[in-house]
Amino acid sequence: MQAKRVHYAKASAATLFEALASRHLKFSFPEGLTLGACFMRNEAMNQIRSIMLVLPIAAACFPASAETMRFEDATGILGTSCAKDIDSNCRGVNLDPARMKDCLARNRDSTSAQCKADYARAFDAIQKGVAARAAVRKICERDVARLCGGLHKDDQSSALGCILAAPRGVSARCSQAVGEAGYRVPAPTAQAQADGARESWANELVGLESPPELDVAGLRQQALERIKSRADAVPLKRPPVATLLLNLPKLIVEIQFDEDSPIVRPQSYRALGRIADTLSEPALLPYKFLIVGHAAATGKREYNLTLSQRRADAVRDVLVNTFKISSKRLQAIGLGEEQLLDAAHPAAANNQRIQIATVGKLL
Repeated sequence: MQAKRVHYAKASAATLFEALASRHLKFSFPEGLTLGACFMRNEAMNQIRSIMLVLPIAAACFPASAETMRFEDATGILGTSCAKDIDSNCRGVNLDPARMKDCLARNRDSTSAQCKADYARAFDAIQKGVAARAAVRKICERDVARLCGGLHKDDQSSALGCILAAPRGVSARCSQAVGEAGYRVPAPTAQAQADGARESWANELVGLESPPELDVAGLRQQALERIKSRADAVPLKRPPVATLLLNLPKLIVEIQFDEDSPIVRPQSYRALGRIADTLSEPALLPYKFLIVGHAAATGKREYNLTLSQRRADAVRDVLVNTFKISSKRLQAIGLGEEQLLDAAHPAAANNQRIQIATVGKLL
């Protein structure tokens, strides 16, 4: 719906009240109007006898802040606006708010205007999202106790699910906190497709039937010993080293890294943000995940094993340090070319992927 514009100086009292009651009406102020003029008397204000109208008019002068931006959208802005600047000035720095902001600030003179305009906004949005999600449990504590009887106070997933499903009775403060955390944000039509993708990612990770008895350190050692023994030397005939991972709920994500490096390319920042959004979905909050690094069968097997471990560790570090996903929920392992995703084409680029697998519930 197109907004109707109301001229402030010419509006009647009735028109002003109508404008203040509608989200689809905007004020038009005379050119040069100062902030103080929002509270000064004029012909329109003379018609309004209630001083209570001053507060809504003040609200028109100070528009409310936007909903919290999703991690995916914030990282997408950073990756799009600053890709060339990061490549030129900040090679070797992963998606870490403190280090990346410091690097871009130190190189401000050679940073593009678009990146200067966007990088602080993007990182501020990430930090705001982290704070909003952390605050929900405390702000909604009384609502959960009142509406969701029987739930343990630390069962955040069930508590959020109860609040989101409640048809009425949720306090305004709790409802606002849930919205600011990104759990209840109506999706504009232009974003419907992206939101559908986020939902489908979460759906890929639900449905764990029986958690595997997973020994990450033992599995890593098993892969290394197989390489050193020169067993299964032919990639095309090489069986997967970890068959227990094959039937788990999992998500395969293309993450681009610098060559021979665990540094994530800016083009994949959005994907990292989407992973963080996905793992923050209420339905997935009780679960633990294994981040698995894979490699194509090119080069030396042992080198690929080591590089895939470094890359899996890097993804975990970004999720924990930048997006504050609990470290208790995430483990990382690199399997190199010992667990080919496309076994029929061992050297294919689509073997170089990051896999997120659901491996159990938090105790």
